[in-house]
Amino acid sequence: MELLRLAHERGCEAELAEALSESLDAGEVPDLRALAERFAPDPERLPEVVVRLAPLSDYEALIETAQGEAA
Repeated sequence: MELLRLAHERGCEAELAEALSESLDAGEVPDLRALAERFAPDPERLPEVVVRLAPLSDYEALIETAQGEAA
């Protein structure tokens, strides 16, 4: 199950299948931890994401507007 999750989340189905085949051909049991590290995203290439939340007063204004239109 973990291998399927790893393949799906990291988008590495073909590469993971190849690594698994190599392990099995060598008579080894695949090491899930090593595979997770191998296919982990490169922290240097991850985008920086900044989330700016709107003030609650904006939401309150929307609610008041919606309530005024419903009346």
